[in-house]
Amino acid sequence: MALAHPEQAPGPPEAGLILRAVRSYRAEQGRTEVNAFVQVPYEVLEPTGEGNTGSLSYRVGVKVTDSTGLTLLQQSWQNHAPAAVRGPSAFAVEMVRFSLAPGRYNLEVNVEDSVSGRKVGSSVGLEGYAGAPPASDLLLSPQIRPVTAGDTVPRAAELRWGQMLVTAAARLELTPLRAMAYYLLEAYAAQEATGTLTMKVMDSAGKVMTTTAGTPVTVPAGGGVLKGQLDLNGLPPGRYTMSAALDLGGQAVERAAGFAMAGLDETLEKDVARREASKGTDEGYFEAMDEQALDAAKQPLQLIAEGAELSKYSKDLSLRAKRRYLAEFWQKRDQTPSSATNETRQRFYDAVTYADRTYGEKGRRAAPGWKTDRGRIYVRNGAPEEMLQRPQAGRSPPYEVWRFRSPKDRYYVFIDRASGLGNFQLVYSNDVKENGQPNWKELLHKEEAVIDIGRFLGIEFRSGEIRDRF
Repeated sequence: MALAHPEQAPGPPEAGLILRAVRSYRAEQGRTEVNAFVQVPYEVLEPTGEGNTGSLSYRVGVKVTDSTGLTLLQQSWQNHAPAAVRGPSAFAVEMVRFSLAPGRYNLEVNVEDSVSGRKVGSSVGLEGYAGAPPASDLLLSPQIRPVTAGDTVPRAAELRWGQMLVTAAARLELTPLRAMAYYLLEAYAAQEATGTLTMKVMDSAGKVMTTTAGTPVTVPAGGGVLKGQLDLNGLPPGRYTMSAALDLGGQAVERAAGFAMAGLDETLEKDVARREASKGTDEGYFEAMDEQALDAAKQPLQLIAEGAELSKYSKDLSLRAKRRYLAEFWQKRDQTPSSATNETRQRFYDAVTYADRTYGEKGRRAAPGWKTDRGRIYVRNGAPEEMLQRPQAGRSPPYEVWRFRSPKDRYYVFIDRASGLGNFQLVYSNDVKENGQPNWKELLHKEEAVIDIGRFLGIEFRSGEIRDRF
C-alpha cells in the first residue's frame, strides 16, 4: 500500500504545516528517493520588531524513523524572512531529500518560531518501493525549467531534477495571474515502451473540469521523465486534484496531486506583500538571528573570506557587533548594490543550505554538508555543469566526477572511501586550490573505473601521466 500520495496533506492552512512527499525510484541503488516539501505559514511566526520593520526567524527540524521507531535521519536548519511578508496567506517552502530502502517509514517535520517558541508540526507515512513501480508520485510545480549555463546554484525554493530545475511546492498555489501548472512524472519500464498520458483536473466534489487528449509517450529502457504544463486560466477559486493516467505497454496506472486556485483579490494582496518583502537588506537579514544562528552563519564564510578577514569576528563580540560585522561582510560583496536585496549573499546561503541537506556526512566523520569535499566545491562553484555518477561495482567503490566548463575548465574526482555511506572524498582535480591524493587511481581498485573517468573527461590516464586524447 502506497502511503505517500496527494491525500497525505494535513487539512486546510489553519491546521499549520502542509507536508507533501514525492517518491521516485532509483534502480541502480534499489532505493526510493523522497523529495519532501514543507509549506510554513508565516502567520504562525512572530516578527522580531514592531510592524513590518523586523524579521521572521524559525528553525526547521526533520526526522525519519522506520517501522520500529529507529531514527534514520535527523537534521535541522535555521531560516529567515522579512516581517513585511507576514500575512494570513503568505508562506515559505522548505525542502529535504533522502532515500529509503524497501519498508515503511514515518517522516516528521517541526517548525519552531525563534521569537515566541511556538511549535507546529506535521508527519506523513512513507513506503519504500520493494521494486520498480510503474510510475513515481506526481509532482506539481509553478515552474519547471531547463538548467542553463548561468545556473551555478539553484534559486531559492528550487531543486535540481536531472537537467531540470523545479520550483518546490508542498501544494501548488495558482492564481488568475499565474495560472500555469507544471507537472512531472517518472515512468519505469524494463524495456523501451510506448503508450499515452492523459491529464485531468477535478474539483473538490469530483467533477471533471478539464481533461487532455491522450499524449503519445515513449519511455526508454530503465525509465524516463514525462513532463508538461497546463494553462488553467479561468478555473474558479477553490481546491482541485490533478491526475495523470499513464497507459504504458498495456499497463495502466494513475497518480494524483492536489492544488489550489486563488481569487483575483487575494492574488493582488499577495503581490503587494511580495513587493514589500523585496525591500529586505543585509541588516534586516541578520537582525532576525539569535547568537547561535549568527555564529552558524559566520562559519561557512571561511570558504570565501580573504586572509585574516574573519579574525575580527569572535565569541566575545556583542550580539549587535556580530550582526554589524556580518552585514558589512556581505555589503562589500554586493555585486548589485542598487537592488534592494543582496543576491550574492542570498545565493551563498542558498548553496550552503543545499550542501547541508545533500552532502552531509554521517558516522565517525560526521560533518555538515558545506564542510565536506563535495559541499565545499558546490558552495564555491555552484552545481556542476556535467556530472558522472557511478555506484559501487565489485571492488570498485562509488565515485563521482564533477566538471565545470566556465569560467575555465575544472574537474573534480570524488570517491566514497566508506563504500556506500555517502562520505565522498576529493582525490583528484586540476584545480590548483585543491589537494588530491597521488594514489587516487589505486583507490578505485579497477582499471576500468580509471578508463571510465578518463573517457568522461576526454583525458587518457597512463603510468601516472595525463595525456589529452583530443
